[in-house]
Amino acid sequence: MTEHFPDLEIYLLKPDQAAIESWLQQCWPQLQTLQQGERFHWRADTEQGLMDIYLNSQAEKNFASLWFKQNRTAWRNDLECARAAHAALQVEIRCSAAGWQEDDGEDDSGWIKLIRGEEKPFTWR
Repeated sequence: MTEHFPDLEIYLLKPDQAAIESWLQQCWPQLQTLQQGERFHWRADTEQGLMDIYLNSQAEKNFASLWFKQNRTAWRNDLECARAAHAALQVEIRCSAAGWQEDDGEDDSGWIKLIRGEEKPFTWR
C-alpha cells in the first residue's frame, strides 16, 4: 500500500470528542472548530492547503467515523492514519485494509482492527 489515498476514513470505538480534538490540534496547531453536535467539523491549515475533518458519532453501532475529506496528511492510507490515532487515543480503531471505490460494492471483508496495540484482520458484519 504505497498509494496516497485522496481521503482517509477510520472508525473509532466510543470515542471521546475532546481527546480527538486534542490529538488533531497536536497534529495541526491551526485547527479550527467549525461545527459541533452529532457531527463535528474541523478545518486544518496544512502545508498542502486546507483540509476538512469530520467526526460522525452515528456512523456505526458504537463506532464513530473520522473522515479526512482531503488527505493533506503525512499518512498515505487509512491504516497509517489508524495506527497514529490508535497510538494517540488508545481506543479500538477499525479501517479498510485497502482502497475503496464507489463500484466496489458492500464487501464486509478486508478490514483491520487495531486493539491493545495489535493489528488483526477481520470481517465487519
